Amino acid sequence: TDSISKPMFKPKDHQHLRYNPLRDSWVLVSAHQMKRLWKGQVEKQPEDNIPRVRANGEGSNWTVNPEYDSTFMFDNDFPALQPDTPDPGMIFCPVQSHKTQSLYSVMCFHPWSDITLPLMQPAEISKVIDRWADLIVELGAEYTWVQIFENKGAMMGCSNPHPHCQVCPSNFLPNEPALAERCQRDFLQKHGEPLLLQYKTQFIALSIKTPYR
Repeated sequence: TDSISKPMFKPKDHQHLRYNPLRDSWVLVSAHQMKRLWKGQVEKQPEDNIPRVRANGEGSNWTVNPEYDSTFMFDNDFPALQPDTPDPGMIFCPVQSHKTQSLYSVMCFHPWSDITLPLMQPAEISKVIDRWADLIVELGAEYTWVQIFENKGAMMGCSNPHPHCQVCPSNFLPNEPALAERCQRDFLQKHGEPLLLQYKTQFIALSIKTPYR
């Protein structure tokens, strides 16, 4: 009898576990579930008729922002972390509290309200990225961690239609970055090579060998 060949593994068709080296954990991937016909809720497409308004309206503490042509920063009116909170004092295990400090700011990308980051010109995007890099260096000299993230859309509570992000330095290292740092240090000590460089090398090799990405 002819031997029955085993089916070839295809990551888009077969469930499998993937290792996340930055968390030292495994993730279950059931990619074949994407072939299921969707019978659930379908969101309406966002309206395209956003009025074009220059961003010189009310800013921090209800002051009027000056007109700007590129990036512009102002203090967040309702920051999640504040710069002058009192120390909660020492509380013994298992319940503990520690003092946190930050300097929460808003950074606008573009003066027009109907523009998003993907629609900006490459030169305009470069100015945003350069400003991010400067902020990480400047704030990183004083704070342990600098978190920069984009706000976009009414669903997540965005109150400003202009393209912008939040800049949140803090005097502590959040859980996920702390775990990623530990995993990278352990990998470097064990293999003598940065984890992300090894990951890049393997990813490029895998992309060349396989027709899918």
